[in-house]
Amino acid sequence: MKKIITISLICFFTWISNNQSAFAEAKNKVQQIQITKKLKAQGIVPEKVYFQYDFTLFLDREDSYPEEELFSSVRGLENHPDMYEMAIQNISQVKLNKNYQYSDIFQRERNIIEIMYPTDSFQSLEDGIYFYTLDEQKQLHQQASFEDVFELPCYLRVEKKQGIVVSIQKRPLAAITHYTYDYWPNNNIKQLNLKMYDNNHNIIYTSETFFDQDTGLMTKTTKKNSKTGRSVIETYIREIDLYRIDDYFDNQGIKTNHVIRNDDSNRVENQILNKDGKVIKTKRWEPEEIFDFEKDLDEPYPYNKFKCHKRCDIFDL
Repeated sequence: MKKIITISLICFFTWISNNQSAFAEAKNKVQQIQITKKLKAQGIVPEKVYFQYDFTLFLDREDSYPEEELFSSVRGLENHPDMYEMAIQNISQVKLNKNYQYSDIFQRERNIIEIMYPTDSFQSLEDGIYFYTLDEQKQLHQQASFEDVFELPCYLRVEKKQGIVVSIQKRPLAAITHYTYDYWPNNNIKQLNLKMYDNNHNIIYTSETFFDQDTGLMTKTTKKNSKTGRSVIETYIREIDLYRIDDYFDNQGIKTNHVIRNDDSNRVENQILNKDGKVIKTKRWEPEEIFDFEKDLDEPYPYNKFKCHKRCDIFDL
């Protein structure tokens, strides 16, 4: 009798689990339909370039439909209020596929830095916001609009109120990232490609991530630092005692580390290999990262020569 009850309970909880999953799937589909209807009502169409503030990389299908507002022009995002919390401007050019999922995103992140600069050059200006570039001789060149500067490595932004220059900022690019998404027929993510560029549009980092069609989970990721030639291949196993395996390679394609992750925490078994592929040492911490995502792009000359305001990292409007 106990065995029958146990089997019945197992079947009951399995039914509950399966139905919860089905309910969640149905809820997501309803939300996606609502988002798509809203986008269509706004006149948003597939394959056309729009602009969005603060796009975030996503790895799940439910995040592949844009909930943030899309703009036909970049102009309205020049002074988005949220960017002053972190002193970062984050504007992306985005395209949607025929299912209204993100397909192509080109993102530019900029640091917002108050600088010390003589105000004499701006005395004749009316109240408003103005944009300038600098040549190699540090000469100012006024630009007609934000559209003329938002792709440049750096520019100056000058704001004048009641006849007084209240803000002079330099806005150098901190990161340039290009995301492209491909999807399975069931709208799950199939592949995510990522490229990062320097100010001269040279590729400095790439990654490719592949996903399972049915579960939507990541199966494999390849990453490469284009400057150093170092790379890593991450393979997701997701078994009871083995979560993921990472293989690191040097610029000659020789495997240097074999990293075993028993779960999705930071606990690792880092096997250091010789050129013959034999383990010569094992450590309990991560190998050195192949790319430093915390490091911003270098500021171009002559913008890098300006002194910051005493509170250049945090400021009030």
